[in-house]
Amino acid sequence: MLSICAISTTFKLHNILQPWLTALCQIINENQNLKISIPTVVKWLTPPKGRLKLNVDGAFKMTSGEAGGGGILHDHKGNMCCAFAKTYHSLNSSIAAEALALRDGLSICCSRGVSDVLVEMDSLNLLHIVTG
Repeated sequence: MLSICAISTTFKLHNILQPWLTALCQIINENQNLKISIPTVVKWLTPPKGRLKLNVDGAFKMTSGEAGGGGILHDHKGNMCCAFAKTYHSLNSSIAAEALALRDGLSICCSRGVSDVLVEMDSLNLLHIVTG
């Protein structure tokens, strides 16, 4: 029910039947202490003509110590040029996994002779480290 509420809010669906609205209001009122994150629609944009875009991501699971990362390289039409996924060992944070995924993605670009690449990632901390 919370997902329905989040989706209807995000997509501005106004034609929800009254019984659904009543049920949603009851659930929301009973769970006011819940932190509800409303999903947002994100559109992936292609790079400009003549450039490639590298999207990378890394993940770390603290409970098991497992880590991995990967990436995908696209051209200006959105076609995949290459992709990779790797398991990383002996890490202790998600930012380390993000950094290794970035390193591996850039390494693949270099090995393919790609020097002018846009990089997209979801780690603001790593972005500040790399650009700072």
